[in-house]
Amino acid sequence: MQFAGIVLVTLLFCGGFMLAQAIFFHHTGRTFWRALVPSGLRYSILPKDKVNMDSFMVMEEYAALLFLGSFLLLPLIALSVMGFIALF
Repeated sequence: MQFAGIVLVTLLFCGGFMLAQAIFFHHTGRTFWRALVPSGLRYSILPKDKVNMDSFMVMEEYAALLFLGSFLLLPLIALSVMGFIALF
């Protein structure tokens, strides 16, 4: 059961993350990884990055990640109650 729970949590997180990235890209035209990495690493990965981040754009990206976490909380609680994982 524990292995099945780990697999389900991994699939839930990866699927939710990809869906959140797709929705965020549809609305803003960019993915939300830029606010999560330091600027030096960001410009070493993409030296000619055309996105200029202001404070509101950073808050949008962090809010998208927090919304992903909040939407994943209920399925994680349900998996814990069913006995697949032991969170609480």
